[in-house]
Amino acid sequence: MTATSEVQPLEAKIPSALACPEGDIFSLPTKEDIVNAFNEIAAIPGQLQGKVQEMKAEREKEIADLYKQLEEAGTQEERDAINKQIEEKENYIKTEIEGVIQGQIDDVVKTIEEFVDTLADILSPYWDKDGLNRNWQKEAREAFKELLEEFHTYIPTKIAEIISKIVPISFTVNIMGLSIDIIKLITSPAYKQELIDQISGKQFDLQIVEKFKEIQKINDDIDKLVEELADPDISMEDHIKKTEELEALEKKKAEMLVSIDDIYKLKDDFIEKLFQLVPEEFRQFDGEFGVVDNKGKAKIIWNYIKTEVKKYMQNTLTAVFDKLIGIFDKIWDLLGLPNLPFSELIKIMTFDIKALIDSAIQTLKDQWKELKESLQTDIGKLNDKIEKLKEELADPDISMEDHIKKSEELEKLIQEKKDLENKLIEEGGKFRSIIKDKILGLELFGFSIKSLLGEIESTTASIEEEISEMLLALEDFKLNWHKKILFDWVKIVKKFFSAIGLGSIFEFMFLTWCDFLKLIGMPFSIDLKLPAIAGVMTAVVTETKKDSKPDSDDTNDDGIAFSNGDGEQTAYSVSTGTGTVHAFVNGVEIEHGSGVTISGNNVTFDTAPAVGADVSIIKI
Repeated sequence: MTATSEVQPLEAKIPSALACPEGDIFSLPTKEDIVNAFNEIAAIPGQLQGKVQEMKAEREKEIADLYKQLEEAGTQEERDAINKQIEEKENYIKTEIEGVIQGQIDDVVKTIEEFVDTLADILSPYWDKDGLNRNWQKEAREAFKELLEEFHTYIPTKIAEIISKIVPISFTVNIMGLSIDIIKLITSPAYKQELIDQISGKQFDLQIVEKFKEIQKINDDIDKLVEELADPDISMEDHIKKTEELEALEKKKAEMLVSIDDIYKLKDDFIEKLFQLVPEEFRQFDGEFGVVDNKGKAKIIWNYIKTEVKKYMQNTLTAVFDKLIGIFDKIWDLLGLPNLPFSELIKIMTFDIKALIDSAIQTLKDQWKELKESLQTDIGKLNDKIEKLKEELADPDISMEDHIKKSEELEKLIQEKKDLENKLIEEGGKFRSIIKDKILGLELFGFSIKSLLGEIESTTASIEEEISEMLLALEDFKLNWHKKILFDWVKIVKKFFSAIGLGSIFEFMFLTWCDFLKLIGMPFSIDLKLPAIAGVMTAVVTETKKDSKPDSDDTNDDGIAFSNGDGEQTAYSVSTGTGTVHAFVNGVEIEHGSGVTISGNNVTFDTAPAVGADVSIIKI
């Protein structure tokens, strides 16, 4: 049978590559382009299944129409012809749509699954495979969010690592009782996973797994004993002995199940203890309006720790930059550059995200609390009435008339309770939506929060977790904005950093997120060949948009020449700049005629600067 269909085939657009986002810390890149390119691929399986359902629905409608015709058929010949068409269409659904076509779709889905799993394995531990019911879009969004956050921590840390050769910097910070090695955090995926495992209580999970393995062994022994006890030829002595063994095993199993419950409780207590160390604004409602499970709590804890690491590095850099000015004050004074924008940086760092959010949503929170308590009270009252009626109906002496009456009343109350429970869920959904809209309507440093957080649908389990994610994302943006303002100043005073031998920090400062992703081995090309499925799908490769690299490097270090002494070289020069030439060794100016001869752009020291000495020649 040749079947025609009005269902339009899916045109699957396969990007030639994942977008490599070229934004740097000054242009504040987002994850949207790279996530959207991935989502185009991840959405194909669902779209294909949708096409299958459309095709089935089309055939089923045709079959339903034929059954109507069958009722109106006037002759046996007409009925036979219609029955034959019905049989052909039912066979087409079974053999073609649910058989051949579904098989082809399953092959496509398997190909895409392999592509996703390969990418996830490469990006582990940034990419968390979320259990059996995978949500690829959510996994990708979380992975690239994690990578973008790490990019914003990586650059300040690498810059601080270079500066630490001049000014000692501690790269170990204590957060929530955990000692965090920041260098290892940004360079070792294994160390990062170790921290995540520690926060999520994996040590307890491992104990539980071992306990269940022991229980499985006990179950096997129990099954064996039960089988032996069922043997009709077993002796009384063996029966008694094996019964005692069985009872001992059952007791041991019960004790182990209790111990597993105890371990679960220890895990709950461990995560809750860490969770309570997270400031209230990032826990937001803290279970008042919903439930945050252990996985959600661990995620909030980890996000908070990353935020604190970033805050520590940026505060450290600010202090270190100020210290460098003090150490090389003569060079700083000579260059006449603008001071650190302390007041602006402090204003940003002390900006109260919680107060901003609370002022917008507190009234809504109060209204929801009042409505929720009212509905829960009404549900509780109905539940009491239902239980009372059930007791009365269980009375063996109840009359038939009362039984019918009370049964009808019970049915009515159960429906009322169900309606109220549905209303509670519905109102909760409305509250969630209103809260989100209210927050997204705010502004932070001149940016709309909606533009900062984007339109990506949340897949979190509770309003608490969702609001916490939003607040942590805003806190993260606050720190990124602080970093941008700080490094805008660093660009302006580049001459100073070049003059004291720290010009190499600019190699990291203008690193793009694309550069960073390449450093960690992120694959961008997509070698995904999907076959066409007749009447269902055509596959088209689309060229991925390539962003131009931002031109953020508007720095200038004319008139600056820096090098390290080798104990032999005495002649140095500066090839750019205008004005008077000055010579410095380790930040101390050596004046003409007092150990150095300056002629034009050339400087000659009476004695060669020592090995490793900082030699700065400045023309200004």
